[in-house]
Amino acid sequence: MEAAPLRRQPASWADIPMELAGLVLGRLPAHVDRVRFAAVCPQWRVAARQGRLPPPMPMLLLPDATVYSLPGSQPFRFPACTGYTNTCGTGNWLVFSGEDGCFLRDPFTNETVTVPALSTARFQRVGGESGEEAEHEWMEMADGNLPDVHKVIFCSPHLIAAILNYRSELTTRIAVCQPGASSWWSVLGNGPLFVDIMFHQGKLYALGCEDTLFAVDISLDHSTGDPWVSQIQQVISGLLSTQMIFLPDGVLILRVSYLAESRGAVLLVCRVIDLRLKAGNWDNIEVLEAERSRFEVYEANFGQSQWAKVTTIGDDKVLFLCRKFCRSVNISHNEMPGDRIFFMDNDDYNKEASSTCSVYNMRDGKMSTPLPMVSWKPSEVFATWLLP
Repeated sequence: MEAAPLRRQPASWADIPMELAGLVLGRLPAHVDRVRFAAVCPQWRVAARQGRLPPPMPMLLLPDATVYSLPGSQPFRFPACTGYTNTCGTGNWLVFSGEDGCFLRDPFTNETVTVPALSTARFQRVGGESGEEAEHEWMEMADGNLPDVHKVIFCSPHLIAAILNYRSELTTRIAVCQPGASSWWSVLGNGPLFVDIMFHQGKLYALGCEDTLFAVDISLDHSTGDPWVSQIQQVISGLLSTQMIFLPDGVLILRVSYLAESRGAVLLVCRVIDLRLKAGNWDNIEVLEAERSRFEVYEANFGQSQWAKVTTIGDDKVLFLCRKFCRSVNISHNEMPGDRIFFMDNDDYNKEASSTCSVYNMRDGKMSTPLPMVSWKPSEVFATWLLP
């Protein structure tokens, strides 16, 4: 009587040689696919940690916490982003607001820092001198005149900065605080309208509506240790006197500017949008089909106090632009071509039409769509980019 043949146990995914697992991992195009790869088993997590992979590409986060991972993937839900109310100009911080207060959270690490509510803003009226010699008086903010947060950035473990937008007064102010502080401290006065801020090499900079760059000096209150804005000084002259140019036949040229950092330099990224206004209804904006958007990029020349126009951002660089920030990212030629700007179509001007993601080629000025089937409805909460 012959013995029954032994049945071989089915092979386990964990039995794949580490070298082969590394090759598989290197061919996965999207960061989310690499995360799923590492979740299969402990051996694959080791392969993911040991593999020498290019930096992951940014992910598009929509207001409903749906995420798309570039260069292309199926949508998935990111529960850690659910309920965010605003975006941050640095890192992957998202703003969450509620009855219990306001806080920033990194959805990848779950690190959380609290920030003051807008109702706790305190204003200072700064004199003509700077630093400790400046005379200032404090004013409490009235509840009926609370501002909107135009932009917030996490500068360092000791400093958070924001642009506060006062629609009723048509003014903006720079506000600063420490993480976990109980109140914002802000400048009070008839200064320029600020459209963007950035933290560069330990210094806070603000961009005026005429593309004028200002250095924002931060001092510390010796009694409390809280930061406050002691001086705002122009360091680079502006380019234009207006952000909007009306032409015949109901054409409006809109210019929207952003600050970014690339290769240790400060960049001014200007999006120029040709718009057609419907006759008799200035609030209804239609985009010209012939030339939807174009971009101009300038580099800060602090020695000459001026912007120097550049025609390229580099073959290994891509700018990711949205309402709240502009970020320069190193890319691999195997992932996508460089010298391009990813941006949201209707992020800046038309709150009625759906928004999509587009790409501008700095070399030839042509446009393309990396996620052709992706669009989202306008919302009080803006879409943004996440950099895992």
